[in-house]
Amino acid sequence: ELIDVVDLLERCGFPQAKWYRLGLKLGLHKNTLGAIERNHPGDVSRCLTECLCQWLSRADNVDSKGGATFDSLSDALKSMNENAAADKLDQESKLISLIVLVLTLCVCVCVC
Repeated sequence: ELIDVVDLLERCGFPQAKWYRLGLKLGLHKNTLGAIERNHPGDVSRCLTECLCQWLSRADNVDSKGGATFDSLSDALKSMNENAAADKLDQESKLISLIVLVLTLCVCVCVC
């Protein structure tokens, strides 16, 4: 979900002003990012949200950068030297995976 990714990046301390560079690293084209910037001039929060929306929609070359996954987002952050944000993202994604596993096991036990 879009809001989950936006909230996750916020919790990880990613600076919203770097949305354009993040979009490039995630595989979005300059034309796509330029359109976002023109549609929301000066609103970095909205630009980041729209950038992530395009990423989640797998626009442009997103699939060539690994698709819309936690791993590709983490790789993009690391390539921007946003290592603290990437580390926090990695921790959160492991926690989310663990929660999903526990919920899956609970459902299996209840149904079986």
